This record gives sequence, structure tokens and C-alpha cells, in this order.
Amino acid sequence: QAKLKNMETSLRDKAKDFGAVHRSYESISKHNQVEAVRLEEQIRREFEKLHEFLRGEEKALLAQLQEETRRKHGLIEGKMKQLAEESRALLNEARQLQADLKEDDYTFLMTHKNRKRRIACTAEEPEAVPSGMLLDVAKYLGSLRYNVWKKMLDIITVVPFSFDPNSAAGWLSVSEDLASVTNGGYKLLVENPERFTSAPCILGSHGFSTGFHTWEVDLGITNGRVGVARPRGGTHWTFHHDARSGFWYIYRLPGKDGEMCRASNTARSEAAVGDLRRIRVELDCDEGELSFYDADRKTHIYTFHEKFGGTVFPYFYVGGTPVGAMPEALRICPLRVR
Repeated sequence: QAKLKNMETSLRDKAKDFGAVHRSYESISKHNQVEAVRLEEQIRREFEKLHEFLRGEEKALLAQLQEETRRKHGLIEGKMKQLAEESRALLNEARQLQADLKEDDYTFLMTHKNRKRRIACTAEEPEAVPSGMLLDVAKYLGSLRYNVWKKMLDIITVVPFSFDPNSAAGWLSVSEDLASVTNGGYKLLVENPERFTSAPCILGSHGFSTGFHTWEVDLGITNGRVGVARPRGGTHWTFHHDARSGFWYIYRLPGKDGEMCRASNTARSEAAVGDLRRIRVELDCDEGELSFYDADRKTHIYTFHEKFGGTVFPYFYVGGTPVGAMPEALRICPLRVR
């Protein structure tokens, strides 16, 4: 009976575990439904911005076409009017000559001298049609899509990757464009394996396993970490964020000689970094190097030499702000696409 009792207890406990996982799926399903509505609205807003831009470009180009059409129509009408007047003058002169030919020789000779001078003035050759009278078709249709696309670069920003909101810990809020993140205090979020739970951390949306990659981060905060992390397959993140656990990053520490940077393998950088605002990260997966630079001063901070052992993702720790202060954002710097 004791064995049966233990078996009963074990089955009930296992049933509770199944129930807990079932509730997790329910929570994720509800979250996805709400998220789908929000994403649909945001996608529509983003495309409406593009549509508005394209409508503006279309309107401006059509206005240019109408202006050129009006200007050249006026020019052509003026030329045609001038030619018609000169043509009528020549015909009138021809009719007058025809009438003069019927006069007697004495009268004709008396008036011929002045008429000859007048005929010389009116019998000049008409000006040939100059170039540039046709509408400039190439101006409007030549590489139209490319030219509009180039102008579109002025209204968009491109980042090397986005923040992955599905990995964001409960303290963090990601902007609509997924390019900045703030720590506004803890709030309960749907549980999922990708999400950090023990610290205010977040990953980039793209992982890297080969090649050379670089990105810049505008810190905006004094309490933060920047680096890369190697995910643990299918499980929640470890509580220990250090190099031995697959986290390679740097963070700032106050020091006697100014602010210093420390790496996740406990090493210090060689020089004081001062007011570090923008960090450039260079990841060489093939060589196993992860380097950090002060992007403003163009000075080296620290380099990891590691075999990363798989795909690594950009990693960020976004610390809180002092009480009463406005949360500051950590932002991925946009690329220069021109």
C-alpha cells in the first residue's frame, strides 16, 4: 500500500507539472493573439508612412511635369503666333506685289525702291525649331524607382540588427523600431525559454557563427554591459553571466584615475576610458576575436580571444536609473547606407 500511495503522489505531482506546462501554452497563446493585433497595426502604420512618402514623391514629380508642359506649351504657342504673323505679313506683301505688277512702269519704278527695302526685311528665313522643345522623358522616367529609393534613405534608418523583444527581461521596454531599449522597472511578461529572467538583459535578433561583423552601441546609461552571448539549447538562461557560461562582454567601473572597463573574464582594460558614450564592437568569428573600441575617440578598450563554439548573439545588460530620474535608452547606432 505504501508503494501504491507513493505512486499515486508521484502521478499527481506529474499531473501538476503537465498542468503548469499547459498553462504556459495558454499564456503564450493569449500573448500571441494580443501581439498579432498590435503587430498588424504597427505594420499598417509603417507601410502608411511609406505610402505617404511615395504619394508625396508622385505629387512632386507630376507637378514638375505639369510645370514643364505648361512652360513649353506657352513657348510653342508664342513661336506659332509669331510665325503666323510673319507668314501673314509675307502673304500680304506678295498680294501687294501682284497688284503692283499691274501698274504702269512709271508708277512701279517710283514705288519699287521703298518696297524692295521692306521686302528684304520681311523675307528672312524662319528660325529652325531649337532643341529642347520636347518633354524631357528621361528626367521623369529614367531610373525612377532608384531615384525614389535614394530619397527614401532620408526617412529611414538601418541598423545592423534589431533587439529581440522575445528575449527581453521583464525590466526592459523595447522601442517600436526595435533599435533602443530602456529599463523602466519590472513588469510581468509571458514566460518563454528565450527570455532572461534573472537580470535586465536582452539579445540582438541575429546570431553570428562565421565571418566578420561590427556594430556600434550608444550607451546612454552608466550601468550597462555590451558584448555577445552563446545561447543554451532550449532552456532558460543561466544565472551566471560570465565568460565560462558563454557571456563575453565589457562593463564600466569607477576608479581613482577615471572610469575603467572590466571584461566578463575579470580582466581589466589597459587604459581609463573616461566618459564612454559609444562602443564599437568587432566580432571575428573565424579568428575567435571579440574587440571593443571607444567609437568617439577611436581607441581600443579590450579584446577577447576565444573559441566561441557555435552561434553567438549580441548581448546587452541595461541597468536601472536612480530614483526620480528618467530612464535612459541604450541604442543600436544606425548604419551609413549612402
